[in-house]
Amino acid sequence: MTEHTPKAVVLLSGGIDSAVCLQQALDEYEKVEAIHIDYGQQTESIERSNAEAQATAHNIDLHTVDYRTVFAEFAEGTIEDKEYDSNHMAEEGHSVGYVPQRNLHFLTSAAAVAEHHTDPGVELVLFHGAQYNDSTDYPDCRPAFIEAAQKAINRSTDQHTVTIETPLIDLDKPEVLTLGEKLGVDWSLTFSCYNDQSGTPCGECPACVERKEAFEKADIEDPVVAQ
Repeated sequence: MTEHTPKAVVLLSGGIDSAVCLQQALDEYEKVEAIHIDYGQQTESIERSNAEAQATAHNIDLHTVDYRTVFAEFAEGTIEDKEYDSNHMAEEGHSVGYVPQRNLHFLTSAAAVAEHHTDPGVELVLFHGAQYNDSTDYPDCRPAFIEAAQKAINRSTDQHTVTIETPLIDLDKPEVLTLGEKLGVDWSLTFSCYNDQSGTPCGECPACVERKEAFEKADIEDPVVAQ
């Protein structure tokens, strides 16, 4: 029986968490590819640019998925054309960045794309950047969801065994930064703002506030700062 080398596939958004996941995957696996999903987020242009730059820097394939039409049917969170500020952190009981069923869509689509680009029998490892702070506001960033999603994905295929890796799920944002620093992540190729579309963060939205506080707590200089 022929043995196949496992392949790691990273959901690469262009943000901090996925950049750290990518570096972790590169350290652990010989074969690594990435997937970037465009779901109509306001900052898609800079996010995609960062994802492409990270993939190019590590000489790996980047697959892109256009989810705009699907997500337009229930547009919320960061896919709406609106302004976010530090005084508006939550609405209707959840974070302003909440998008219904986002990670369920992302993981199942990533698994499908990975299968399409992989020979049968190869073990697939999906890296997903859920981290500890997200679990409070996002139910699809909690261990119970990840476990259920993995079971469902494996029930839907007999071509591959799929494992979902969440190396950051027990780490808060400063700890994620500390790990990324140790792994050698290039922070200049990450972006966290909900508002800006040009590459200069607004400094006021929840994502910018969280990023600033995390870099300060981790005692790391952020090369991407609000002007």
